[in-house]
Amino acid sequence: MTGHFESTEDWSGEVALVTGGRGDIGADIVEALLARGVRVASADLRLPVTPTGADRNRRDDIVDVTDQAAVESWVGSVTENWGTPTIVVIAAGISHGSRLVNTTPEEWRSVLSTCLDGAFYTARAAITRMLERGVRGRLVFIGSWAAHAPHPHIGSYSVAKAGLRALAQTLALDHAADGILVNEVAPGIVEAGLSKTLFDQDPALKVRTMASIPIGVALVPADVTRDVMHLCSPANRKTTGAVLVSDGGLSIASTMNPGGICG
Repeated sequence: MTGHFESTEDWSGEVALVTGGRGDIGADIVEALLARGVRVASADLRLPVTPTGADRNRRDDIVDVTDQAAVESWVGSVTENWGTPTIVVIAAGISHGSRLVNTTPEEWRSVLSTCLDGAFYTARAAITRMLERGVRGRLVFIGSWAAHAPHPHIGSYSVAKAGLRALAQTLALDHAADGILVNEVAPGIVEAGLSKTLFDQDPALKVRTMASIPIGVALVPADVTRDVMHLCSPANRKTTGAVLVSDGGLSIASTMNPGGICG
């Protein structure tokens, strides 16, 4: 796996849940956890094209995260078979490209249901089981810089990610004394998924986009995975409620000060 650092930390005995495990970022996170010896249960609306049943440390399940009962059943099944999850990575999310005034109620509901309701259902199910068994754990939400830098062309997504941030920080404060650490990784533009599709279709868009990023390049899934592994690591015993922004400087740039050397 390109981009994954080697770690001497002991991840044995860890059980992980990953939602959105078939997406570019989610799939990379799954592989990184498996490489560290973690048992990983991946949830998505699709199963991998290549069967993965031969790996005893991996299970892939079809789960609609917008369905509270389905999420509870999935987390319960993982707990029954492998033990209480100690790592939870919430990566499931979708976006619709439209201004808020042009967003249909169906589009609004689908984005909020997937990005926010699904995150709440998953976090609640996992934390409940940690509390019942006195287990410490780490949750990482895959957020976005769009949570603090509104994107009018994907308005519902920005709203959902802002809500996700509040959800993560509220849970972090509520369960700090329980030894459950909750954090967010907030990537900028990632050359994967929808962004990569758009870049492939419109090379000029990619050129303009890269020019807007102070460091001049977009992230790749491995960059996001690196940040997730840092927060999920057994060595992380104190960081909670944090937002790890990795956006190449987008959040600190402006049209007046786009970055680089001026003068």
